[in-house]
Amino acid sequence: MRVNDQFILRNIADEYILIPTGQLAFRIKGLIALSESGALLYNRLKNGCTREELVTALTEAYEVTREEAGQDTDAFLDQMRRLMILQED
Repeated sequence: MRVNDQFILRNIADEYILIPTGQLAFRIKGLIALSESGALLYNRLKNGCTREELVTALTEAYEVTREEAGQDTDAFLDQMRRLMILQED
């Protein structure tokens, strides 16, 4: 999996914001806010990775169990799919 390269992630005033560019800017009206953990997962997805690698990244960065990290990762990936941000390999 990887993220669509028509988005740019910026940290503006301690807020993580995804900005659509190119043709997506015409289809997606507005900006997308990410949490700190969402930004971590997004950055991992820029170079491509698996769900399990994302779960591991969360457990290493935060004090959460693999089960909690898995649930959070699945929710994040579902949202990224709905917003057309995620590209499946």
